[in-house]
Amino acid sequence: MRICIITEYFPKSENFEIKGGAEASAFNEAYQLSKNHQVTVLTSLEEGFPSEYEIKGIKVICCGKERYYVQGGSFLNRISFMKDAIKVGKILDINLVIGYNFITHLVAWKISRKLNIPAVARYHDVWIGEWFKNMGLSGLAGEILERYNLSRNFDLIISVSDYTRKNLEKYFPANKIKVVPNIVDFPAVKSEKFNETTISCVARLVEYKKVDDLIRAVSILKKEFPDLKCKIVGTGPMEMKLKSLSKELDLDGSIEFLGFVEKHEDVLKIVNSSHIFCLPSIVEGFGIVIVEAMGCGVPFVASRIPPVMEASNQKGGLFFEPENWQNLAETIRTILKDPELYKNLQKEGLEQSKKYQGENIGNELEKLFLNLIN
Repeated sequence: MRICIITEYFPKSENFEIKGGAEASAFNEAYQLSKNHQVTVLTSLEEGFPSEYEIKGIKVICCGKERYYVQGGSFLNRISFMKDAIKVGKILDINLVIGYNFITHLVAWKISRKLNIPAVARYHDVWIGEWFKNMGLSGLAGEILERYNLSRNFDLIISVSDYTRKNLEKYFPANKIKVVPNIVDFPAVKSEKFNETTISCVARLVEYKKVDDLIRAVSILKKEFPDLKCKIVGTGPMEMKLKSLSKELDLDGSIEFLGFVEKHEDVLKIVNSSHIFCLPSIVEGFGIVIVEAMGCGVPFVASRIPPVMEASNQKGGLFFEPENWQNLAETIRTILKDPELYKNLQKEGLEQSKKYQGENIGNELEKLFLNLIN
């Protein structure tokens, strides 16, 4: 097959500079499919990137005006990317095109109509009716675009979870939706545990990730565990507010904001060296970082939301009531105070993480795509 993958962002090297779940999914699946097929990726032209390059046998073409990574807004730059990607995609020699987020779904569909080839939307989460809540006023454009995308006649939508599939069925024919989870596959990382008991968190610093709830929980736990540390990996518009909250709660010596960590391996080392991983988010499509924590043998504490419960199969960690930092603190305490529970969570988490290995999921995707083309 000659496959075109369209993703708003893509790593520039084998250091795997990834900032979000959709980009990680696009890279992992492009890599698996490239083992047997020709894969071309259309992505944004980020600062410092060449206009074209190759990574692990995948040809990457950067489109649109040079820009920084953003999660929301940036309308003119996003439109520039979309228009240029459509223009480039229409002259590619391909027989299948896949979009990986709401910006690229429309691009994939436009290219497919021009080339008369199957169009696929890889779907992580449905935000219809939630855009304004999650993103504020800037979410209005996302609401309109997602509704428009789902009114298009895609040949197939591949959901990352049953939870997302059920939400998609409200807007798209059920018989054209399949479920294939994300690939979460990485080499074993070696790192020593931090000296102090440490909680790690990897998340975009946006409102719905609820990192503020973790900070408040640490404030409660510090009374019982004075040496407790918390390392937060990620950047975003909430960063200054979160740092101010940390200072307000007198946690400057307990909470460390590590910003964007470029190498994915270094992110995994931080998780691997921690004693507990925390994902307080109330919006997820799958929860890749939870599976990565399980693969590192690190028990997690996460919001009790369906996608994360599905991805973990409720193994490898404990759940707390969303947006309830008192309950979050109690749940972390439960793991820290029970060594036998800790070991059991480690063991079952490692076993569960094996279900997301790349080769198995790559084979599932390959079968679906071959059926479409044939």
